[in-house]
Amino acid sequence: MNAQNSSNPVKVAMLYFLLQCLARLPLGVSQWLGRRLGSGLFLLRTRAATVTEINLDACGMFPSAVKRDEFVKRRLQHMGQTVMETPAIWLGSRPRIERWISDVTGVSLLDDAFAQGKGVIILLPHFGNWELLNVFFAGRQPMTALYQPPEKAYLRPIMAAVRKNFGNDMVPTNRTGIAQLYRCLQEGQVVTILPDQVPASGDFIPFFGQPAFTDRLLTRLTQKTGARVITCVVIRQPASQGFTIRFDLPDPDIYAKDPLQSMLAINRSIENCVRVDPAQYQWEYKRFRRYPEGTLPLY
Repeated sequence: MNAQNSSNPVKVAMLYFLLQCLARLPLGVSQWLGRRLGSGLFLLRTRAATVTEINLDACGMFPSAVKRDEFVKRRLQHMGQTVMETPAIWLGSRPRIERWISDVTGVSLLDDAFAQGKGVIILLPHFGNWELLNVFFAGRQPMTALYQPPEKAYLRPIMAAVRKNFGNDMVPTNRTGIAQLYRCLQEGQVVTILPDQVPASGDFIPFFGQPAFTDRLLTRLTQKTGARVITCVVIRQPASQGFTIRFDLPDPDIYAKDPLQSMLAINRSIENCVRVDPAQYQWEYKRFRRYPEGTLPLY
């Protein structure tokens, strides 16, 4: 990494040093610290706690058997663990981080889709620690993913370096990057899409009953390339027992010719992923910050 490429090399060096220190922690220690971080965010009633509660309530995802505050706290503890685990995933050695993956299910679905030769799109929600998928594919075949560069200039050289640590390709969320995704699929390769953020353009499609501004990209990719879609969640196991990577088939309407029907199937597929363990989903993100005209904002 060349810190001189940054507008603030001192900040780059300090942050990179901090990430290196966190990356050396054992998984159990990282997760313990992460749970403490999440508990603190809950007790301080931070923005993350407030948005999490609003989203869970709007989507009807509070479990009846758990107190609301306890579930919000549990979610923030998972968020804290993700924050503390990720430096090791970015910067650690592959043999070490591969040992964090305790189980992989549904690999045959992935292999069957790959064998069709039309490319594979991994639909990867922000669930558990999704960054581990980078490590999984580093030992199998090339994978290309869209990458949103951070707004702060001093973070960009760090993020560009660490996200390529295992040899996968990260392309920017612009025309050039999207064109590269098309080329990868036409060559029968694997592309990963994180489909649950607010896009620059799209349509309002129900997500847990709420109108969510949803990207058209995944639908366009499948319709133009014939690529197969596989969903994936990276599930954090209790008691520092590592992670399970779970591949599954999406809602079959994801291949519908009607774009809106396909996009509805995308959101239903994400919902199915979230239901695996709702506390591990990224509820602190303002998924509904764009809303249809004539409706009231949630936040």
